[in-house]
Amino acid sequence: MRHTLLCTGLVLLGGALTACSGGRDANLAAAASAGSRNTVDGVFEGPVARADCGPGSSPETDIQGRVSLEDRMSGRSQQGYACNLELVGQHQGQGASWQMAWYDDCAYYGTAFAGAAGVQVIDASDPTNPVRSTALQTPAMLDPWESLKVNERRGLLGADAGWNVGGPVYFDIYDLTAGCERPQLASSTPSQAPIGHEGEWAPDGNTYYVGLVHSAIDTSNTVLPQPILQTQTQGSGHGLSVREDGNRMYGVGASCGNGLVIFDTSAVQAREPDPAMPVLGEVCWEDGSTAQHTIPVYYDGKPYIVFVDEGGVGGLRGPAGAARIIDISDETQPRVISKLKLEVHMPEHADIQMSDTQGNGIFGYQAHYCNVDRFENPTALACGYFQSGVRVFDIRDPHAPREIAYYNPPAQVGRNAELTSSEHVNGLLERTTNLADSGNVDVNLTSDWCTAQVRLIPERGELWTTCQDNGFMVLRFTNGVWPFD
Repeated sequence: MRHTLLCTGLVLLGGALTACSGGRDANLAAAASAGSRNTVDGVFEGPVARADCGPGSSPETDIQGRVSLEDRMSGRSQQGYACNLELVGQHQGQGASWQMAWYDDCAYYGTAFAGAAGVQVIDASDPTNPVRSTALQTPAMLDPWESLKVNERRGLLGADAGWNVGGPVYFDIYDLTAGCERPQLASSTPSQAPIGHEGEWAPDGNTYYVGLVHSAIDTSNTVLPQPILQTQTQGSGHGLSVREDGNRMYGVGASCGNGLVIFDTSAVQAREPDPAMPVLGEVCWEDGSTAQHTIPVYYDGKPYIVFVDEGGVGGLRGPAGAARIIDISDETQPRVISKLKLEVHMPEHADIQMSDTQGNGIFGYQAHYCNVDRFENPTALACGYFQSGVRVFDIRDPHAPREIAYYNPPAQVGRNAELTSSEHVNGLLERTTNLADSGNVDVNLTSDWCTAQVRLIPERGELWTTCQDNGFMVLRFTNGVWPFD
């Protein structure tokens, strides 16, 4: 049975909020109630309990995660929505693309290929005034798509070219240890991978895996990276993560359909001749599609995977699976235990998902990229949920996640011509059959697309991310909601 809130709509979100929810203890109780009522066969199905928005918030005006048609038409969405998060500093530039990475006080974000701006390097040492220091414009950096990733252990930035899923494919490595002003190109190498789109480092920084085809590249010598293997694995490929010891890859798009697949990568890690990556286990589901990426985490030593779907049921804008948590203590039988769906993601709201987001690109309220505050006993998960903005969840109990904060930045209506580096504006535009040539039409920008990886900084209570129209943003948690005591 779906959890029903006693207070709904504008009553809950307005001045009577405190009368409806008695603060943190009441919210925890609501989360526990939601977990008990929304459990099917031991899986928490969602939606997660709403965040308790404190003073200074400018909350959503409808169900959780929705930017209503009324708000889009009236201009309310151009003010944005905030709950226990406030904007500290911003560098909008001409917009952003799919991914952001970071090293020390520097942020790196991709831009749309059509804008030819390359990866923007931002010095955020003063979070109130982040400034652009330079741009990286080698071949892979012109459009790194979702592959733009940092290995913090070695201070390396890597990417394989997306070029709007075209070619040729290059693999570029930069040394970041000299600071924001001086990223040093180590190598820019034509890749044997037939397509560049997504990728991730092994934790030791000596291997970079290209998604989609799961190519492995030896990066122990950053000046002369060497291919190790190239294998077309089952499913969609897309994103991945690698266990701390390098001996496991957690990929997406299993042979059974949309889901998680676990590979044994020990032969690659050991540099055995002609290495293989055998499949150890997989799990699939039907309430999502276009599997995106994975994050390995541990609770008291027990392994789990945070998994994100990019699409919904029946397509990119259908009812969404969003993010979920999977128990992988038995690698041969991974088991989903909870789903981080918002109210807008639930099947009964499929009609409003489609109507709200019509004319604003091919993505609606789905998820895209998430990150945790730490891998051992994580406390918070922050996600880019496209038109639902940046959402932050308490995941101290992986069986009963709850929302604690969100930030959906101001819609940039009418600024299409200025935001030439926004993928939302410049890339995947919505096609129409009403035009004779079935060409692309301008998106209406009544809500931004938040798609990038999110950095959580507990010692400062900050969050870094990019949204495609609003560019780079530093957000700060308010009302004591995080970090937890």
